Amino acid sequence: MQISYGGLAVITILWIYEGYRYSNTGYFSPLGWGFNVLFVLMWIWRVVFKYTYILREGEMEIISHGVGISRSFKVDLTKTESYTNKYIKSFFRKTKIRHYIHRYSSVDPNEQRLLVFTEGKDDKKLAGVIFKSSERFMRELRKQMPDKFLNLD
Repeated sequence: MQISYGGLAVITILWIYEGYRYSNTGYFSPLGWGFNVLFVLMWIWRVVFKYTYILREGEMEIISHGVGISRSFKVDLTKTESYTNKYIKSFFRKTKIRHYIHRYSSVDPNEQRLLVFTEGKDDKKLAGVIFKSSERFMRELRKQMPDKFLNLD
């Protein structure tokens, strides 16, 4: 939660700086104001959006919702390579995971989790979805796929 307030404080200072600069010099910086708008949008995406995780037989669905927008992302669990109860960046850095999909709110107090799955033609490319879920959700996931669990505690 402190990170979200810290980020908002930095964004506020940048807006004040651009406003002060414009009022004193009359110079409008499209790049400065553009970055300010971008930072606000990024902050909203990381803090305001909430995520719902739904586990079905053979499928995990992640629904993101906030500010009137709702999107769904589904992972076919039959294509899962592995999943873990704790995402440790240094541990996964040397793997062949092509890209990571972030589906969590920064203010969610739960631990970051990682599910690695195959995608693309012939299912040869690895992708990872980083999410924050409860321990109960992880227990249910372990019931479906006990052999693919990596315990990183």
